[in-house]
Order: sequence, then structure tokens, then C-alpha cells
Amino acid sequence: MLGFLKSIQSKLSGVPERETWNLDRNWHHAEAERHLKAGNLIEAERNLVAAVEDADKRELAAGIRVQLRLALAEVQRRLGVPATDGSGEARPDIAKLRDAENILRNAAVIAVQNSDTAHYLDCMDALADVLTAMENYPALEEVAQEAVRLSASAPREDAWKREVRIRRLALAQDKNGRFEEALITFDKAIALREQSQGARHEETGNLIAEAGRLCRQHGEHGKAQEYLRRALRVHEAACGDDSIQAFRDVQELAGSLEDSGDQEGAAAQYERALMLKQRKLGIGNIDEVAEMQYTLAALYATWGNLSRARELLEGCIGTFQRTGGVRLAVAYETLAQIEERSGRVSFAVRELGKASVVWEKCGASRRRELAQNLEYQADLLDQLRQRREANWLRKRAAELTMDVEGETAEARGA
Repeated sequence: MLGFLKSIQSKLSGVPERETWNLDRNWHHAEAERHLKAGNLIEAERNLVAAVEDADKRELAAGIRVQLRLALAEVQRRLGVPATDGSGEARPDIAKLRDAENILRNAAVIAVQNSDTAHYLDCMDALADVLTAMENYPALEEVAQEAVRLSASAPREDAWKREVRIRRLALAQDKNGRFEEALITFDKAIALREQSQGARHEETGNLIAEAGRLCRQHGEHGKAQEYLRRALRVHEAACGDDSIQAFRDVQELAGSLEDSGDQEGAAAQYERALMLKQRKLGIGNIDEVAEMQYTLAALYATWGNLSRARELLEGCIGTFQRTGGVRLAVAYETLAQIEERSGRVSFAVRELGKASVVWEKCGASRRRELAQNLEYQADLLDQLRQRREANWLRKRAAELTMDVEGETAEARGA
């Protein structure tokens, strides 16, 4: 167990009433609040550091000193998390997060010295958030375990906070390589949520679905499907069978069935998801329905159900024709592949021709895709013994390719 936890574990015997005080009396804290509202985290941090130092110097009540440290650590956590690299991926500022960790450990010691269980649990919760951002899962598990243990015996402790701590412990256990133990802990969180929110509450369904997703990530598809079907029943009862929550459960369940090799079961769930999407959106956003039709068509093509794939592609093409562009060209080419696999080569050439017209309209930036399309058409025309047309298409494709390569080389030289 973490050293500071081990040394103070036995000292939290009471839960004193929180002291009443007004942080606005501290000028630095008031300035920090003003900068926070303006989104200036750096100035907010500077003023909170000064507020902490001032409170310590004046020997203000322990509760005030803990609250100021909690506020400072939250600003430091926010400063540490949002930094990104060139790819846009999260790149935490570990040094700033360590500052937050240290200030929270110090706040926890103050809370213990004052036998203040409520503030101590606040410190543990905030520290858990920081450790999660740092991806320090061994330390996170120890902090979460301590918070779960202490909150179980704390009177008047909020049930929602308790289940959040248990869920956090489960995720830490999973990250530390103990999936089976994590799933047992997750079940405890689900049971507590059922007690506090009800077995048919949306939030209960959310937690059950999260357990299902975790099982799917570990390839435990039997368990995943059990949780996901359970979550789906809850969400249908709480939110409606055409709700976004139910739709997500169906999508996740279909994915698990597909991953486990149950193509028939997966297809049934994907079709259900498409039906839910169509019912929910109606004509309000047919592009979103068309995108889903295309995705499902690609799956059916992979599974060898070419007739259903063709049907879905024809449906989404009808929508994509309204705006044209890359989606329409790709859908035409996918339909061409379906026709070729069905032995309908002339139909495949026809669809490729439609796609080439769309690529042309997309402009110079899509010349490479147009060249690839023409090469594909030429190969199919060879099968139909239309060699003159095939040779002409290949010549044009070669010219397009040379243009693209020439421009690329010129750009590199510049």
C-alpha cells in the first residue's frame, strides 16, 4: 500500500461536520475564481498557490486549507491533461500532473490530522482522477481500494460516489492485468447502482453495457453478449427501443457476435440497428442511414451474402447521389466488385464507369483514385475481349499517374 495511506489509515475514526466558512474572504482565491471563469488556468493556478500559502501562514481551519488544495489540484490536472501532440492525440503534461498529485497527498494528510473522513475521501477521489490521467494504474488501484474501503464505513456517504469508486477500482484492476477480478468488482458496482438508481434505470444500463464492452475487449464474447443483452433490455425499458442507448447496445452486441464468428446472429443485430436508425431518424438525416447501409453492405460482401450487399449499396447510392463526391464514387466501386464476384462483369464495368465520372468531378486531388478506377475497368474489359477500349483506358490511367507523380516530386523539391 502507498506509504502515506499506510501511515494514516487508522487515524480516520470520525466524520466531523464540515466547517462553515467563506473562501471569498481570501483575495487570491477570489482572483483565481475570476480567472477560472475567463478560462485562464495559468493565472488561476498562480493565485491558488498564493491562496494556499496564505491560508497556511494564517493557520486557517483545516477544512479551508484542504478545499484550497483541492481547487489548486483540479486546475493543475486540467493544465496537465489537454496538451496534444501533432497528431491530436492526448499527451499529458506529467510534471504538472505530479504537482497535482503532491498537493493532493498533502491535503489528505491535513484531512487525516483533522480526522475529517469526508475531506479525505474528496482527496482520494481527486487523486484517483490525476493518477488515471498519468496512467499510473498500480497507484490508482491502491488509492481506489482505500477509498472503497473507507467509504463503505462512512455514514451518510453518497451511494453514487461509492459506486463510482468501485467502478474505478474495477478499471484499475483490469489495467493491472486482473480481468477476472475486475469483472467481480464491476458486478459489485452494478449491484450498488441497481440499489441506488433502480434495475431499470438508464444509468444502470450504461454500467452494464460498459461491463459488456470490457468483456468484448478481452475476447470473452459469451460474457460480453450476456451483459450487452441485459443492458439492451434495461435501455429499451428506460429509454425506448429506438433510443440512441439501445442502438449502441445493438451495435456492440452485433460486433461481439461478429468477432465470435456468429455471422447470422451478427447480421440480425446489424439489421436491427439499421431498422432502429431508420425509425429514429426518418427523413431527418438520411445521410447517416446511408452511411450505415454502406457499412453493413461491406460486411455482407465479406460474408458472401452478395444479394443483400447489392440491395444495401443500391439504397445508399440513391442517397449519396444527392451530394455526389467521394462517398458516391466509393459506393459505385464497391457495387462493381459485388457484380464482378457475381459473374456479372459487364454490370461491374457499368458501375465503374459511373464511379469514374464522379472521380472526374472531384477534381485534380482525386486523379490517383481515377487512375486506379480506369485500370480496374481495363482489366474487366480484357475479360470481355474489348481490348481496344482497355488499352485506351490504361493509356489514360498512365498519364494521370505520371501527372500525380510529377507534382509530388516537384512539391518535394520545393
